[in-house]
Amino acid sequence: MITAAALRRQEACFARAFARNDLEIARPLYHREVVYLSPTVRLFDWPARIEGIERTLEFIALTIRSVRDITYRAVEHAIAADGASAFVRIHFDWTRDAQRLRSNYVVIYRYRDRLIGQQELYYDPSGRLEVLEAQGGRSN
Repeated sequence: MITAAALRRQEACFARAFARNDLEIARPLYHREVVYLSPTVRLFDWPARIEGIERTLEFIALTIRSVRDITYRAVEHAIAADGASAFVRIHFDWTRDAQRLRSNYVVIYRYRDRLIGQQELYYDPSGRLEVLEAQGGRSN
């Protein structure tokens, strides 16, 4: 079960982990048998279903290895009535090749023993990334 306060703490932990480029900060959030699902796997020729905390953290690290200055921000969330899952919309900003970009996506977390048991990312893989202006404005 997840509460609003616990979800805010979870998302703040992810924000710290990405800002410091240290996914070990987020390790305590995951159940050891976590399942990770994301359309991003196709870009790296990984299986559609990633199982276990080690492989999950390895894959996430792979996806961010060529970016810098990450800002991860939960902009909306909802918790299912039974508290077994939560939906979070994320603004994930980063710099690549001197260009500031944003990915806007939704994560569904399903909990097991008060930890993330399944993490599912949803976004339009054919969509364009939002290009941000240097001063935080948008140029897209």
